[in-house]
Amino acid sequence: MNRIHQLDADTANKIAAGEVVERPANVIKELVENSIDAKASKIDVLVTEGGMESMTIIDDGIGMSHEDALMCFSRHATSKIKDDHDLFNITTLGFRGEAIPSIASIAKFSLETNDGHEGSQVIYEFGNRTQVGYLDCPQGTKITVEKIFQNVPARLKYMKSVNAEFAAIYTYLERLALAHSEIAFSLSHNGREIFRTNGSGQLLEVIAVIYGMNVAKNMIPVDFGNEEFSISGYVSNREITRASKNHIITLVNHRYVKNKKSIDAINDVYRQYLSDKRFPIAVINIEVDPYLVDVNVHPAKLEVRFSKEQELHDIITQGINAVLKPQEPAETIHQEPSQPFVFQTEKVQEEPFVFKEPIQEDVIELNDEPVYDQMTLDLREDEKVADEHADYQKEEKTSLKDLPQNPIKEKIYAKGQIRGSYIIGENERGMYLVDQHAALTRIHYERYKNAYQKLDRHMQSLLVPVTLEYTPSEFMRLEEHKNELKAVGIELEVMGPHTYCVRELPMWMDMSDPTSFIEQMIEQILSNQQLDVIELMEEAIKSLANQASIKDNTYLSQQAMQAILDDLMRCDNPYVDIKSHPTFVFYSDYELEKLFKKVN
Repeated sequence: MNRIHQLDADTANKIAAGEVVERPANVIKELVENSIDAKASKIDVLVTEGGMESMTIIDDGIGMSHEDALMCFSRHATSKIKDDHDLFNITTLGFRGEAIPSIASIAKFSLETNDGHEGSQVIYEFGNRTQVGYLDCPQGTKITVEKIFQNVPARLKYMKSVNAEFAAIYTYLERLALAHSEIAFSLSHNGREIFRTNGSGQLLEVIAVIYGMNVAKNMIPVDFGNEEFSISGYVSNREITRASKNHIITLVNHRYVKNKKSIDAINDVYRQYLSDKRFPIAVINIEVDPYLVDVNVHPAKLEVRFSKEQELHDIITQGINAVLKPQEPAETIHQEPSQPFVFQTEKVQEEPFVFKEPIQEDVIELNDEPVYDQMTLDLREDEKVADEHADYQKEEKTSLKDLPQNPIKEKIYAKGQIRGSYIIGENERGMYLVDQHAALTRIHYERYKNAYQKLDRHMQSLLVPVTLEYTPSEFMRLEEHKNELKAVGIELEVMGPHTYCVRELPMWMDMSDPTSFIEQMIEQILSNQQLDVIELMEEAIKSLANQASIKDNTYLSQQAMQAILDDLMRCDNPYVDIKSHPTFVFYSDYELEKLFKKVN
């Protein structure tokens, strides 16, 4: 008996639906893209219960004839391409002919369309055609999808909450609106209009609708390219940042895609201007000959491949650099020539290094306490941080210097210092060259970690409340997860449309940049739908350790150097710093003699 057989059409469509349709947002994506390809100037999306109850897409496009209305339910039936040669010259958003039959196989699907000559209606229920006829309707197309996944229980149980599913729809419609500012989009949920653009063709107006007027006012237009690539759009200035790359939006011939090379090119330029873990907002469209880009590499058509990807990367880097450079403050530009970095070289030439004590004002004395205690190990008692960032509640706390200390693993005797950055030490085993900054970050890291093993539930009121503004779709998702943030001490107070206010923070948080730290927590919620407090605390402790450590080119007294070496050797892991870089290098007596060729 033959084992291999042809699958029936319904089973094949359900398999295809597994690739094309994972959630209601995928249905909206496929059908709205069809409306765009149909040259619609107005697209309305109506959603009930996050799309799990019903979704309706209405457009004023060219519509379909009665024959085409029937044909579109057949697999791989499309008006976008005719043969394999067209795959290398795709100018439409859709082209595979899989979306409509796949959706119709896992939902109730109603199609009403008019091509300007006659109106037609076709209804399918879970893969079976139940009604065909003619209908009096305006030109364009109206599609209603109901009861999605009702015949696929395994897929249905993986659906998220109503708000989460609608937020995914909202997010993708925002991307389509940015890609097609010439189309008037509207989105309604449970009978209430949530989102609308006017279709004026002004990208900046769409950015204002999504991100708010404050962001729109701080966006910089870009327009550059060469004979093969033309890049246009907007990028944010240095003051407007976000906690993830999700707001770097790349479009290729007005198709929303996630092109890693282009995103990285934009991000790399901003790295010289923004702090760590801060990213710009950018919306750029890359116009390119369809023959130079392959859009048929991803089931959802969210990735593309360029034939000249490195060239595109270089063009974006140069173009964004040219836009951002003129923003440099004039005083900075004038200061650079007058303060060339040559003072160290001149000093070395005039005063050769002879292990003499540096001038008194550059030396940090101990005054019977370790150097890092003088620099206020306990961040909660740091007056500078308190003055700049918060008004701490008066709660009894344990100072880091009151914690029990481990025994010294190995005694190293401080002998001198090089360039204010490296401590020379020795013992009976040999010589040590210690990176003083790396050593101190390790010392502070372990002390902070021991001190804050448990979350401090005491709260501190902020002198200046932190305000956080999000896109409407992000705001919806955060509303669903506010309790998770509240459980760790972050209470989001609604302050206005899509805006939150935070008035107090838990004691364990990194107060050097509270806004950035809160945004990192919220980004975890937006990206992963969960909050990893342990990971965030680890990042906070590393940041505190780095801030408390003295920088390079800082000269220390003999007593301060000895204190660093002693406390380093009390650490559980004295060998690497918080970035896994070595804290010291060791030369045994034999290795030293070998360096000078005294032994073989």
